[in-house]
Amino acid sequence: MGNAYITGQTSSTDYDITPGSFQATLGGITDVFVTKLNSTGTALLYSTYIGGSMADLGYSIVLDASGNAYITGETRSNDYDISPDAFQITCDGEADIFVTKLNSTGSALLYSTYIGGSCRDFGYGIALDASGNVSITGLTYSTDYDISPGAFQTTNDGYTDVFVTKLNSTGTALLYSTYIGGSGEDGGY
Repeated sequence: MGNAYITGQTSSTDYDITPGSFQATLGGITDVFVTKLNSTGTALLYSTYIGGSMADLGYSIVLDASGNAYITGETRSNDYDISPDAFQITCDGEADIFVTKLNSTGSALLYSTYIGGSCRDFGYGIALDASGNVSITGLTYSTDYDISPGAFQTTNDGYTDVFVTKLNSTGTALLYSTYIGGSGEDGGY
C-alpha cells in the first residue's frame, strides 16, 4: 500500500488527469481534484476532476478498505454531479457541502450528495466507520441546516456553528445531525 491520496481545488485546465478518469476536463471556475500517487511518488495511479460550472473545493478525503475515496468540501455549483437517489439533490444555498464517494480506480462516482441549508455551508473534515457510514464536520452559516430530531443542539446559536452530520453508507439518508456552538463564530475541522 503506501499510496498517497490528495484532494483540493484547481482552476488549471491542464491539471494532471489520467486516461479513463471520471471527469477529464475542468468543468467550472474551480473543480475538486482527486489524485492517487504511487507509494514511491513516481507515478499517478489516477487523477480526476470532479465539479460543475461554478466553484468546487475539496477539503478532506478518507479511504475505505477497498480503496474507494470519500471526499467532502464545498460547492457553489447547481450542476455538481449528484446521485439520483441522494440525500439532497439540489444546492440550496450560496455554497453547500458535498459528500462524494469515488470508486477505487477514479473512474466513477459510487454516490454523491449535497448537504446544507439556505446560506453557506462548508465540509472540512470527514471520517468513515466500519459500516461505511460517513461523518463530516465543518461550519455552517445556515439556520436551516439539516438537523435530526432530538439532536444535541437544534438551532444555530451564533454567526457560524459547528455541525456534525452522519450519513448512511449509500448517501441517501442522515443517521444524525447536530449543531454545536455558542454565540460567536464556531467551526469544526
